[in-house]
Amino acid sequence: MRILRAFAVVFAALVIGAGTAAGQSYPSKPIRMVIAFPPGGTSDFVGRVVAAKLSEFLGQSIVIDNKPGASGLIGTGDVARSAPDGYTMLLAPSDFTLIPTLQSKPAYDAQKDFAPVGMVLEYSHVLVANPNVPASNAKELIALAKSKPGQLNFASGGNGATNHVSGEWFKRNGGVDIVHVPYKGNGPAITDLLADRVQLLFTSTGPVEAHLKSGKLKAIAVTGSTRIPSLPDVQTVAENAIPGYEFKLWYGIVVPAGTPRPIIDRLNADLRKTMASPEVKEKLASIGGNLTVGSPDEFGAILREETVRWAKLASDVGIKMDQ
Repeated sequence: MRILRAFAVVFAALVIGAGTAAGQSYPSKPIRMVIAFPPGGTSDFVGRVVAAKLSEFLGQSIVIDNKPGASGLIGTGDVARSAPDGYTMLLAPSDFTLIPTLQSKPAYDAQKDFAPVGMVLEYSHVLVANPNVPASNAKELIALAKSKPGQLNFASGGNGATNHVSGEWFKRNGGVDIVHVPYKGNGPAITDLLADRVQLLFTSTGPVEAHLKSGKLKAIAVTGSTRIPSLPDVQTVAENAIPGYEFKLWYGIVVPAGTPRPIIDRLNADLRKTMASPEVKEKLASIGGNLTVGSPDEFGAILREETVRWAKLASDVGIKMDQ
């Protein structure tokens, strides 16, 4: 028994020592950031802004790897199967904790298959429309939808994506019938919104900011509890149409489970510097989010809370997604 105990102590010391050494030499080569959605959407916008600055603090380039498909499952699964060495990370959107709650047999476990690094930001959706939609705010849109049940439609980045749930939440609380049209990411959805092949989209402001300024799209409402600084004249759904209405989202960084804690701590420390950078704050200001990181453990607690929240929300709006 004493021999076994002694062996266990030595083994633990070796593991800790190896992890510490890995943290001290990390990173020694380029890092891959997987974005589970196509270029042109919100995830791609946020990921590229964060990666560009984070790479400066890490002293190594971060290569963006867009792996879209199956509402983020393809890219997320790729990271889950990657070596836990700190050289593969996932830009995790709210979808990360949402998708498993929609499946009877979850493709992954957000807590067991991944290790949290840190939060990136919290933000709200803005409901945007093609200019041909005869409504300028949430109250007018609800009235229009009620006068034409089933005739309006809204796009999303895929079945089960957060902007799908956002649309369903709006439908449920507004008592309206609007048809959901899923796409393989927000980029293609925005393209069809501009072409008037779909009429509405719940999204962050970043990918559509230029279109809003040019008048090619118009902002109807904000889903959060407060207005977005870059769109000060756009009312929230709560203040204009549905008291108490709120729908918020977030982005964070996770790595494969088993990644040594010293590496996670190094990533977290440099992520904090990244999100505190005036350059990053300016670029992400259009989203109107709250840039925050916190510790890996704090982000882990958020992931657990979000899994419970999304499960209830998905159940409330009746969304299911099975492979």
